[in-house]
Amino acid sequence: MDRYTVIIVTDLRQRYIGEYLGGNQKELDFKKASERIPCLEWIQMADQIILPTPTSKLAAYSGITDALMENLCHCRIAFGGKIEKTWKEYFQNSGISFYDLMEDEQVAVENAHITAEAVVAEVLKYSLYSIRDQKMIVTGYGRCGRETANLLHAMGAKVTVLARSVRDRKAAKEDGHNAVDFSYGPEEAYGTRTIINTVPACVLTENIIAEMHRDAVIIDIASAPGGTDLDAAQKRRIPVVSALGLPGKYTAKSSAGILADAIRRQMPQKLDVGEGKSWIFQIII
Repeated sequence: MDRYTVIIVTDLRQRYIGEYLGGNQKELDFKKASERIPCLEWIQMADQIILPTPTSKLAAYSGITDALMENLCHCRIAFGGKIEKTWKEYFQNSGISFYDLMEDEQVAVENAHITAEAVVAEVLKYSLYSIRDQKMIVTGYGRCGRETANLLHAMGAKVTVLARSVRDRKAAKEDGHNAVDFSYGPEEAYGTRTIINTVPACVLTENIIAEMHRDAVIIDIASAPGGTDLDAAQKRRIPVVSALGLPGKYTAKSSAGILADAIRRQMPQKLDVGEGKSWIFQIII
């Protein structure tokens, strides 16, 4: 029996996932009126579907969410990153198993590595200064914060980590960084030319931003709404770069490989592959 996989393509990362999964590949454009009906037929045939990472990307494309929810009649498992509550409820009510790729431990670790590399690219693009010997702040010391701080340190930056947790500050110091609580943020911001925020809460407050140099830049990689007081930054004319989805932007194929590996790890457990052909239907939206 053949197996049908539908991939909703929003970026190069989604497109490359199909290449890594293999099988017979076909592509249609949901935006073209002449291809809309075949797209719906593919969705109806799908044994499994791969949604974007994050799934919130679907909101930007008219009609696709309704089309998916109305036509996923044979789907047995869905994959996606940072799956929203609405989609989780839909899957549960429809009896569809789902797997959040961004909750996969191996994905999280590997994603942090390539995110750090992409952060360096953003710094080089937007900062007026060399990384070597530059005073830089990284807020938060989760996976992405830690990998970013360590990579910048390896490139010669003088890194200070702002973190609430005593455990995180201890870890940062053990890794060779200066590390303080956010209450010392204004003091540390003085003379800092680049701040990388990884915390999805407003931690870069007006008090911190007011101490930054006029030619400094903030690279905010935290998920929406980010962690920067945008009004304060605008008032001080400090540019804020909202750098979301960096792996898909800079290392699309490597990122796709990481996601495809996670999908393959789950596929045998969730879906019987069978003896037939594997079809990959890519729907561009």
